[in-house]
Amino acid sequence: MSTSQSNAIAPAIVSVKGGSGVEIANGGTTNETSVIIVGEGGKHIELRDGIRGLGAVSADSTGRWTFSKTGWTLGLHTIIADAASGTSLPWTFTVVPNKSA
Repeated sequence: MSTSQSNAIAPAIVSVKGGSGVEIANGGTTNETSVIIVGEGGKHIELRDGIRGLGAVSADSTGRWTFSKTGWTLGLHTIIADAASGTSLPWTFTVVPNKSA
């Protein structure tokens, strides 16, 4: 049985962006409540915020995956990607109030 590279590598979160497309740095802040998480590795990936499940996504043939979520609440979020091949390092960000509203 052969194992593709995306199956054998633990998932890694490589980018987190707000719905507007602006990058949210690991440890950074945003006032956006729509977020796009991009990663690589794994095949079937379960995403969570701390211990709360967010949903699942499957990697494409290159091993990359994208997960979108709206409705993020104010406060600190710690995103983890889990797969049979391992667990990602956490990516944290804080949603802050929109001061221009």
